[in-house]
Amino acid sequence: MDECYLSADDFSEEEDNRTIFKVLQYAKEHFEGVKDPFDPVLLVSKWGERLQRVGGITRLMELRNSVPTTAGFTHYQQSVRSARIQREIQEIGQQISTSGGGDLSELQLKMNQLAELQRGQEGTGPVHMAKILEGHGQTIMKRAQSKGVSGAKTANDDISQMSGGHQPGDLEIIAARPSMGKTQYVLNDMDAVTSAGWSAVIFSLEMGALKLVERLVSSIGGIKNKKIKSGLMSDNDWHSYSKAVEIIASRNLFIDDTPGATVEYVRRQVKQLKKKHPKLVVYVDYLQFLNTEKKFTKNNEKIGYITKVLKGIAREFNVCMVAISAVGRDCEKRPDKRPLLSDLRESGDIESDADVVIFLYRDEYYNADTIKKKIVELIVAKGRDIGTGTFEMIFQSDTGRFINLTKEQKEKLAEMVREYEQTNSKRRAI
Repeated sequence: MDECYLSADDFSEEEDNRTIFKVLQYAKEHFEGVKDPFDPVLLVSKWGERLQRVGGITRLMELRNSVPTTAGFTHYQQSVRSARIQREIQEIGQQISTSGGGDLSELQLKMNQLAELQRGQEGTGPVHMAKILEGHGQTIMKRAQSKGVSGAKTANDDISQMSGGHQPGDLEIIAARPSMGKTQYVLNDMDAVTSAGWSAVIFSLEMGALKLVERLVSSIGGIKNKKIKSGLMSDNDWHSYSKAVEIIASRNLFIDDTPGATVEYVRRQVKQLKKKHPKLVVYVDYLQFLNTEKKFTKNNEKIGYITKVLKGIAREFNVCMVAISAVGRDCEKRPDKRPLLSDLRESGDIESDADVVIFLYRDEYYNADTIKKKIVELIVAKGRDIGTGTFEMIFQSDTGRFINLTKEQKEKLAEMVREYEQTNSKRRAI
């Protein structure tokens, strides 16, 4: 099993072998230290009813005794993978013949996936670095043409320039204390992502679909959220509402508010969406509400496992995964209440697994006399390839809009901060 690159998907659904393979995978992962984790008696005692349906201990013993040596193992799994590829090629052929071609982009994606499977059966292993750079010059030229934003545009222009946008394969964490606007920022981010032609899906574990979409309408349309809640809207509001609904309808914006969703469920849904929408950004609202089909006795171990799976999903399907995370109360005990990486709640794995961590902070929430009224700070506390920094945006809490500052507004805000700090410095001296 250590040398096996196959997955359960390599076995056809109607065959018993898919079930048996899943059992063997589980045994490898959970029975470490056992002298023979694949002992048929042990397996049947754990999965009795499930294995009985495929022949039970008799079937397992027959399989075990039918292979006198594992010397041909590499050839065996190549045969299984080749059979899968042939099945899927036949399915594509049937789809083309019945639909007259169908969605060409989807068919192309499937063919690319089959090519990846073909490469997978040959094994990956080390390759010369020069091979990685083949055609790399064209990649750099494309980046230049996109003005430095090689991934999906973010809600904040400065972060887009700093990071090149949301990068496929990355796990990003958006974190803050309650009432800082985490979910609203993500909705603004989804608006930015899809405005540039990308697709976006949010798995909403805290809020129902309608409530979340109403917030998006409020943000895009610039309508006060309380007007949408009450239904008391003016003619101008209704006009803005119609425009916002029209924009949402024209974009690839998706939402899934399945209660108690698991990270395994998210993976399955992303797999399906990616087939139809290759340029995809995935959001989870929020991390601490996400469950798993595996059992854990400690919550921090569960969260650590989930973040690793989310990172795995990002890499496996080449999507950017953006997860909202809670922040612990300890930051509020400090004079400076801006969150730190150590404040990420539940598990240190969140910090280590994430490629980018962005904290949201609104000073007016804690300081009534702050000069940063209606300003939210985006603190990039970790950036694996991009560095760190702090950027400001205007936050309209009544509409939920995050607005980029103009150059003049940035200069004015910076001057106000300098004057404020100088005044405070003189007071302390006195």
